[in-house]
Amino acid sequence: MFTLLSRRSLTLVLLALLLSGCRSDADTGPSPVAVSPLAPATSTDSPTVPLPDTATAPASPSAAPTATRTQAPMVMATPTAAPADTATPDLITDLALAADGIFLYPVPELFEGDVVTFQIIADVPALINPNDVGVHIYVDETRVVDDTLRFRNLAGQTIGLYEWIWDSAGQAGEHRLEVRIDPADRIQEGDADPDNNDVVLPLVVNPAATRPLAERDAVWSTTAGEYADIHVVTNTAAHRDLPFLTATTDAAIQQAMSRLDETPLERLQVYFIERVIGQGGYAGGVMVVTYSDRDYAGDGLYEVLVHEAVHLLDRQIAPNRIPFLTEGVAVWATGGHYKQEDLLTRSAALLASDLYVPLPQLIDDFYPVQHEIGYLEAGGLVHYLVEQYGYPRFKQFYADYDALPGEAQSEAVSRLLLRHYGLSLAEIETAWHAALRQATTTERDVVDLLTTVRYYNVMRDYQQAYDPTAYFLQAWLPFPVAAQERGLVADFLRRPDDVESIALETMLLAADGALRLGAYDECALLLDSVDRVLETGRFADPLAQAYRQLVDAGARLGYDVQRIDLRSREAQLVVRPLGSNELLQLTFVRSGARWVPSI
Repeated sequence: MFTLLSRRSLTLVLLALLLSGCRSDADTGPSPVAVSPLAPATSTDSPTVPLPDTATAPASPSAAPTATRTQAPMVMATPTAAPADTATPDLITDLALAADGIFLYPVPELFEGDVVTFQIIADVPALINPNDVGVHIYVDETRVVDDTLRFRNLAGQTIGLYEWIWDSAGQAGEHRLEVRIDPADRIQEGDADPDNNDVVLPLVVNPAATRPLAERDAVWSTTAGEYADIHVVTNTAAHRDLPFLTATTDAAIQQAMSRLDETPLERLQVYFIERVIGQGGYAGGVMVVTYSDRDYAGDGLYEVLVHEAVHLLDRQIAPNRIPFLTEGVAVWATGGHYKQEDLLTRSAALLASDLYVPLPQLIDDFYPVQHEIGYLEAGGLVHYLVEQYGYPRFKQFYADYDALPGEAQSEAVSRLLLRHYGLSLAEIETAWHAALRQATTTERDVVDLLTTVRYYNVMRDYQQAYDPTAYFLQAWLPFPVAAQERGLVADFLRRPDDVESIALETMLLAADGALRLGAYDECALLLDSVDRVLETGRFADPLAQAYRQLVDAGARLGYDVQRIDLRSREAQLVVRPLGSNELLQLTFVRSGARWVPSI
């Protein structure tokens, strides 16, 4: 039986008892049904039947496929407001470079013709200026980089980034990659062991003939909307759904304009990409937004578009903006973070959950704080100031931000609050808390918040283990204008495509769908299963096994699985034929220990 599903609102149905077993090896399949990316969901099924306890019991080790991981995961099973576990310069005592700090883009594999970017993350003690640390990168015996470390990422790590620096045309085969920091050994203090400044790795460039089908002949294409130029790559989900994206982008920009009371001084530039980077969007002169049929960072396309449009427009208001305020303004103007939500109720739930972070701490070290908590607090405070005192006063406060020499950001915010509101940061925080305690919140409000926090913690655990260059604290955020000018597309399309990664991504998508339906038990069940894979590297429990088996079964039929709607003994797969952006639906049924196509 076939049911039409939509691209952005595939309905999650209840997960039921799944039995462990071997992979499906069927070599024939049903006639697929085309899926409309814009059609409303037609299923009316709702999650009502609980899973038996046996569904969460681990299978025997012999029945559990092993996952291949790029690095050990950092698992957070419960919500936490603690900063990310990253090494800060104050704790580093020796200049050093390790193999796991070297990244080559596009990821995860190179193909002949790729123009390669090198990123290195080095351990640099606080007493050393990163600009004084030389960097040499060699491919075979040819030096392709002679530069220094220059930047810090959002985690505070010192990095060197050398964009589109090595052309692999005609370079198919195995090569020797060597990266040296401080190659002339000029740094003595803070570099007790110069032997750990040099890393040698194999570098493999696959033949051009093995390049992913979707990338072949793919080029950038531009369409004009009312307020923005929309840039997509051909043969992608965004190219397929361009009319929908153009209309949605126009509506999102219009909301940003209305909320900020600002008109763009020039047309905005919006790039839609297939690859997930961070939470699915970033802005820096242009907007870059993930639009993928398997966007494991969650739904909420419209909210991401409004959020990033605000980041471009508020540059016209506040030239000296800081992360806490600019992210708070974006959440407030959007009307929520990943979905439309009452920021008063949401903030009250946060205060009631004991995950609240004191404002001075959050303002001074914004990005390392747990992402959803930090963004919600910032948006909640902006919402309070606007509701209590009006937007014109807030806009002037926001526009006036400027820190004095040696002044912490929280101190500058407090000084400017006194100027514009007659209250210090501590006094504003106290008054805000009083208002939050007066708000009506339910147990469901708190559960929804905690489940959202956990979902994104697990999502980032997945990124760190299987898709590390997508992890927001260390991700490279490529500037697409330069890539478009050079005709480069791979950095915006290519992503992990192994069975294990796709299985976990489809599980995260299902968990996000359950969360948005308010099916918190089903969401927790899926997150528990993902957690077990990340902790052990094995698809040992029946639920994870089923997702892996279904992805493998779809791949055997020549399909790239995008989403899985799993029932007791039936699964509906939304797939794309390899090399195509067409969405189709397949139905599989459980037959003993196997999943087989439904005729």
